[in-house]
Amino acid sequence: MVKYILITSTRLLPLMLAACTSISSSAAVQPVMACVNLLDTNFKNAVVTAARAVPATDQLPGYCEVLATEIGTSHDIKVLLPETWSRRFYQQGGGGMDGVIPELIPKKVTATQGGSAALKAGSIVLGNNGGHRDPTGAALLDNPNATERYAHTAIGIARDFGEALAQAYYGKPTQFAYYQGCSNGGRGALNAAAKYGTKFDAVIAGSPTRSDPGVTAQWLRLSQLPLPQYDKLKAVAAAAVLKCDMLDGVQDGIISNWRACKFDPAKDVPVALGLTPAEAAAIKSLMSDIELANGATVYSGYGYGFGDKSMKFSSKLYEFLGLGYMRYIVLNEPKWEAANFTVEAYFERIRSILEDKYQFDAETAGLKQFMDSGKKILVWHGSDDTIDSHRDTIRKWDELESAAGAIARQNARLFILPGVQHCGGGTGADTFDPFTAMMNWVEKGVAPDGLVATKLVDGVPVLSRPVCRHPSYPRYRGAGDINLAENYRCTQ
Repeated sequence: MVKYILITSTRLLPLMLAACTSISSSAAVQPVMACVNLLDTNFKNAVVTAARAVPATDQLPGYCEVLATEIGTSHDIKVLLPETWSRRFYQQGGGGMDGVIPELIPKKVTATQGGSAALKAGSIVLGNNGGHRDPTGAALLDNPNATERYAHTAIGIARDFGEALAQAYYGKPTQFAYYQGCSNGGRGALNAAAKYGTKFDAVIAGSPTRSDPGVTAQWLRLSQLPLPQYDKLKAVAAAAVLKCDMLDGVQDGIISNWRACKFDPAKDVPVALGLTPAEAAAIKSLMSDIELANGATVYSGYGYGFGDKSMKFSSKLYEFLGLGYMRYIVLNEPKWEAANFTVEAYFERIRSILEDKYQFDAETAGLKQFMDSGKKILVWHGSDDTIDSHRDTIRKWDELESAAGAIARQNARLFILPGVQHCGGGTGADTFDPFTAMMNWVEKGVAPDGLVATKLVDGVPVLSRPVCRHPSYPRYRGAGDINLAENYRCTQ
């Protein structure tokens, strides 16, 4: 297991300071009007309902905070307009079923949220609620307009509002526009590239899916399995680590070489745990692809993160996730139960609604066009994610690389973070700053191939690892502190 120690090496200093680094821009401009004068103004069919000046602090520059609502809808938008604008635009994706505006200024920069780094870099920062005000998704029931916004159109609507607002407030257009999100926000980031590629220069997608029908079916299938209680799941995950930990050359409590791990819950779990055959089969299903009768894979299996204490996975969790889509979008039947689900009976209907009708997923052709124009895509995913499968992200990535060819290897990056759960958490190093790296890539031509991630405990870094470009993983060099990234190399 990992021993948490205080790392004092100065080699971590650049990483720790990354969140505080501001990239200067010679094109910085000042507002041409007072913040309060934005109140009640209308831009791109959205009216400003609040506008207030927020003074600078020791940590952040001053900014004008604007709230707006798209007329005739429940689509709410929040924008932070810095006192000195670098002509950058940063849009933050939401999560889950949306329904609320995401936090725009977190206390720390993370792989999922770069709003504070963006504001420090003089960017406009924008977030929206995905077109409705109900995090359960019930507001989408029999509401195709709200569903369209949740699926993807709110991305473009919010971006257009933000651009019109910038033109009025600063008298200048945006030079560089970025979109970042995780989970549903990661799906949004890929849609921003595929569907609204002319409006953005780069996107950062964490724990995304390009298989919304597939993951919905997977959640519903898993909801019917007799998964054991959390304490047993935790013990099974520990057994997987015991078997596969050393495949990366060091015992550190992290399965870094997850591709080589051949863990079988029916054979590799101590008998004393009392895992029943049905429970072992259920866990094996958790790690298995979901397929149609013709053998076609619709979604890939998960990794070994089902023992993560922050998530406490169960059949009920998967039922909750699947029901939101089925009840309020696919079937419009608020009392439908997951027990009625079979893949063969429902998958085509799920696919036709989510894919054909609402285009939830980012199209390969649109992503290729985005990259062909020189724009950048960064995708990252934790190998212990048991909400959105990193294996499915790889499956769809391989499909994209096959279609796009060399341009994908030039203008896109996929990073798999070992031991990291859904959008963070887990035993692995999950804290890094892809937004600052993306600014350097877009604006300076420096590709993000030397990133380092840390694991923080109570704000203190206890280990670090190189962020390896897929299909590589971090392997211990055989000497030196096992908690320092410098003692690992990315290898296949």
